[in-house]
Amino acid sequence: MRKIESKEDNFSNKLYLSVFVGVCKSKELLDEYLKQDLENPNVGLHSSHFGFDFNIKYYDDEYFVSFLDTQMSSDITEVFANAEIFDLNLLKQDYSNRLDKQYNTVIIIRRLKYEGRLQEIQNIKFGYFKFLGVYPEPLLDKINDDSEMDKYAINKLVDWGYSISVANENRSAFKDDSYFKNHFTWKAEKDEKIFSALDPLRLLGIVTIVREYGDTWDRIDVPNFFSVTFKNEK
Repeated sequence: MRKIESKEDNFSNKLYLSVFVGVCKSKELLDEYLKQDLENPNVGLHSSHFGFDFNIKYYDDEYFVSFLDTQMSSDITEVFANAEIFDLNLLKQDYSNRLDKQYNTVIIIRRLKYEGRLQEIQNIKFGYFKFLGVYPEPLLDKINDDSEMDKYAINKLVDWGYSISVANENRSAFKDDSYFKNHFTWKAEKDEKIFSALDPLRLLGIVTIVREYGDTWDRIDVPNFFSVTFKNEK
């Protein structure tokens, strides 16, 4: 029987991920179990049946994955064959190479540090589920241009003492001025000096160049040629 907690917990933490295993009859049932619906009266103040069972108020759909295999197994490598989200060696340190029983379901919720008292649940409709542990969120080994970086660029410029502004300007797209296109111009101002660019990342780059090379940055000799390797991205 599920023990009712005294409060609904969030457990949000960007540095960790939480790992659960289970026994579920079908992918359809698993999806229904995990589906978040804040207006569902059957889950109360929680977002899903899974959240209700483990007293987790909310988890970001973008940061959780689930897998269901047709075969049951207690071997960690087999159970987590499709879960290449974190280092399985960390899990094996806690459970050796085998779990306590056979499972066919994996649930991994990133950016969540589950610290609830409930460790396992038997849900009559959806199946049996067990919490295995919390592990560090892996760091990215490949960093791409991402719109999420804009806020970090702005934050760093503000940290450096710059005032930030943005304006919507009309700029001619062709020489004959027959077509105009709207552009946002980002500006950073400090000590009566103004920097401008089309986006926050470029703005941070411009400011950084001047901070590194000085006001005479364009009069400093730097190499015109660099060793660049061209690769075919797969």
